[in-house]
Order: sequence, then structure tokens, then C-alpha cells
Amino acid sequence: MSNSAPLGQSVEPDEAESQNGMSFTRWVMIGAGALGGITLLVLVIGVILALIDSSYWAPRISSIRDLVIIVVVLEFILIIAALTVLILQVARLINLLQNEIKPILENTKETVDTAKGTAQFVGKNVAQPVVKAGTFFAGLRVFLREWGGIRRALNQSRRDLSKVQREKAEQGIESND
Repeated sequence: MSNSAPLGQSVEPDEAESQNGMSFTRWVMIGAGALGGITLLVLVIGVILALIDSSYWAPRISSIRDLVIIVVVLEFILIIAALTVLILQVARLINLLQNEIKPILENTKETVDTAKGTAQFVGKNVAQPVVKAGTFFAGLRVFLREWGGIRRALNQSRRDLSKVQREKAEQGIESND
């Protein structure tokens, strides 16, 4: 019994049972109860018939007993055949796991190891030098920016100094007049 639902949606077991009517477990319980009831009914009828007139019913009950024994033996043979098929299927599954699934898993492990090695190589030989170069150039840019700022500050202070000297010189000329 499979619960099929659109992708991304799950079907709850209660919803599946309501869609299909009755669940498989419920049918098994009903069948087991019916089989138990029939067995109990046959046993009660056999005891009643044995108590009523055993000389009349004894040959008939023994025939029924022989038929039941034959059915049980046939069921036993069927169970043995089913167990044989089960053992053969388990052997085929083990063979499949050893000869087909195991090599696939080994190849997958090799591929993962190769990918891991490639990632380590790229990280060591490509990414690390790029990061170091980026770090160097970022530091160089900051250095140049600060150096330019110091130059501007020095130039500004020189201009301010020369402006102050001119103003003093102008004031000195004006005071002489």
C-alpha cells in the first residue's frame, strides 16, 4: 500500500485510510477474528457431536480429521517452499550488495576524496595567494591614502603659514606708512 501525494505534500495515514475505505491492518484483524471464530465453532460442533452419539459420528469425525491433517501438511509444504524462496531472495540481495552496491560506494568515496583534495589544492595554491595579494593591496591603498592626507595637511599648513606671513608682512608695510 503506497501513499502517493504531490511533491511537497504528505499524506497522513488517517487520510490514506479514509481515501481507501479500510486499512490493510483492519482487514487482517477482521480475517484473523473470522478464522478464530470458525475454528472455535468447528471445535464446539465436534464436541457436541461426540457427546450425542459417538459411535455414529466417530468415523465421520476421523475422516474430517484426516482431511485436516492433509491440509496442514500441504500448508507446511507451502511454508517450506516460501521459506526457500525467501532464503534465495536474501542470498540474491547479499550478492547484489557485495557485487554492485559496494563498488558504487567505493567509487563514490574515491570521487569525494578527489573533490576534497582538489578543494584543498585550490585553497592552498589559488585562494590563499589571492587573499594575500588582496590584503597587500588594501594595506597599500590605506598607506597611500594616509600619505596623501599627510601631504595635503602639510601643504595646507604651508599655505596657512605663508598666508599668515603675508598678512604679517602686509601689516608691517601698513604700519610703516
